[in-house]
Amino acid sequence: MKLLLTAIGKRIELITHLKTAFTVIGTDCSELNPAKNFVDSFYLVPRYTDPDYAEALLAIVKKEQVDLLVPLYELEFPLLCTLREKLLEEGCRLVLSGADVIRICNGKAETAAFFEECHIPAPKTYQPQEILQLREEEISYPLIVKPRNGMGSEGVFRVKNRNELEFFTAYVPGAIVQECARGEEYTIDVLCDFEGHPIYIVPRIRLEVRSGEVVKSRTVRQQKVIDETASLLDALNQKGTVIGPMTVQCFYEEETDTVSFIEINPRFGGGVPLSFAAGADYASAMRAMATGEEIPYREEGFRIMTMMRYDQSVFESVGDGNEIM
Repeated sequence: MKLLLTAIGKRIELITHLKTAFTVIGTDCSELNPAKNFVDSFYLVPRYTDPDYAEALLAIVKKEQVDLLVPLYELEFPLLCTLREKLLEEGCRLVLSGADVIRICNGKAETAAFFEECHIPAPKTYQPQEILQLREEEISYPLIVKPRNGMGSEGVFRVKNRNELEFFTAYVPGAIVQECARGEEYTIDVLCDFEGHPIYIVPRIRLEVRSGEVVKSRTVRQQKVIDETASLLDALNQKGTVIGPMTVQCFYEEETDTVSFIEINPRFGGGVPLSFAAGADYASAMRAMATGEEIPYREEGFRIMTMMRYDQSVFESVGDGNEIM
């Protein structure tokens, strides 16, 4: 059975896990990616903005007889949603949530509106012009200023006073402003089947983050976080269909036993290899999804484990060293 990953970059641990159940084919728009050395087949493709990108993917799917396509880059998700039926005609199922769910998840303002509409606990979100009109005594610092369509931790700033608020709302393109959530930050790795039913919900705490990517983390069986995440998925499924991997972020305050959600990403998170190591066998579950098997929710499907990352290099020969540059 074959699975196609797009924008593989450096997702080597993800590829290694998926290869336990699939022949893994990878694509990227750059030859300079280490992950191409770990997939079973690699294809260089145009950037997702290129008019030929969609046809290039479809051609690979047809040639390789791909069973599942799992995209890894958020900005290509809306385009791939439009290809869902064409992929199905080639016998390939797209492991990606529906277009309405993608729209909610990929825009910070849309996510905040969804939280408010569905009464999901979350920090209050403001438009810059809205909060700047408030009197100073009506504003509770610190606040978070972030881009409406940002990814990871890029362009996210914590502001402590009016001067910083005015500066960063002008500095960050398409800024929104949020109250700071209190408690300990959790990332929840989720996998849902093609009907939107959760298979795994695995919370983990971020012990150390470098450049927006977790480098130390630990799985935690926090039942309140698990239950509230399940409720969030139910609400999302009312808007569309949640399919495949999701990465949800929240804060949990133990003193008040409350959860506050801040973000939903409809993709594999960077720290998901910890959930794999802890027993969440996404590869086998996704193979079962591809064959149409019914998969129960695996509530006890993970162990408590700690992840500590380190860097490792891949080397490629580009000549004998005698060439003049």
